[in-house]
Amino acid sequence: MKISDGKLSKTLQSNGVKTNRITSDTDAFHIVDLSTTNNTLFPLEYSRKIFYTATLLQGSYQLEFEDRNIEISGNSLLFTTTKIPFGIHAIDDGYKGLSCIFKEEFITKANSGYRLLEFPIYKPGRQNIYSLTEAQTKNFIDIYTKIDNESKSDSDFKVNLQRNYLLEIIFNAQKLEVVSSFVKTNSTAEVIACSFIRLLESQFPIESPQDIIKLKTSKDFADGLALHPNYLNRQVKLSKGRTVSDIIAGRLVQEAKILLKLTNWQIAEISSVLGFEEPSHFNLFFKKHANASPTEYRKLK
Repeated sequence: MKISDGKLSKTLQSNGVKTNRITSDTDAFHIVDLSTTNNTLFPLEYSRKIFYTATLLQGSYQLEFEDRNIEISGNSLLFTTTKIPFGIHAIDDGYKGLSCIFKEEFITKANSGYRLLEFPIYKPGRQNIYSLTEAQTKNFIDIYTKIDNESKSDSDFKVNLQRNYLLEIIFNAQKLEVVSSFVKTNSTAEVIACSFIRLLESQFPIESPQDIIKLKTSKDFADGLALHPNYLNRQVKLSKGRTVSDIIAGRLVQEAKILLKLTNWQIAEISSVLGFEEPSHFNLFFKKHANASPTEYRKLK
């Protein structure tokens, strides 16, 4: 049974999923159809997410985490945390998937009897992937369907039911055999690169003009990790194939694009939060990496 052919995908598309990111404690849970072209609730590119996920994927994908890439195919369940940056890249026929995205406070001892981080699949430092049979896929789609039905209801018990159905997904997943559990390896280069990426991502996402990043240069990150800048750069390049400066620049451009598209902040404000002393410096930097000025990029559809 293909997700894209099932009743839930059609239901979600007709439901009009919101297009804003989760930004407040009261906006703590959404169900997202990843096949929708205007999905901005769940950015799929490599980044540190501000939410936890329980994601059902169908098809072939490359999953990118801070210390490795892995290819998956078929029907899979993926659980992620806010602790490790990740990206999901479709290999063949685009995205076909469903995801519950939520904040940690959506499942607490007080509101459910459980603490989210007590579940094995959400232990810090790992991401778990489960391969599903067709029968298992159908069972999980049935649960996602219940969650989606509740998202359209006006019931006083709507949130409680969605929480219970999410717990049903978690409990059923923990009975499955894990395909891959992402944990840090013992390679010195990978450990240092992971520490650098984690420190870089700790500054994002930027949610207000007052959130000015503090670490921007190779020396800033080397000092933060108590390493010599040359040593940090060698280890990161050995692990990632890119220099520290290249990775920093790529992440700044990514955040700049998000802020230009999703906020109405002045370009001078965006320049400031990204650590540029002058807007003119930001304009030159952005144009070099994005082949358009910030103003031109903001006007693009």
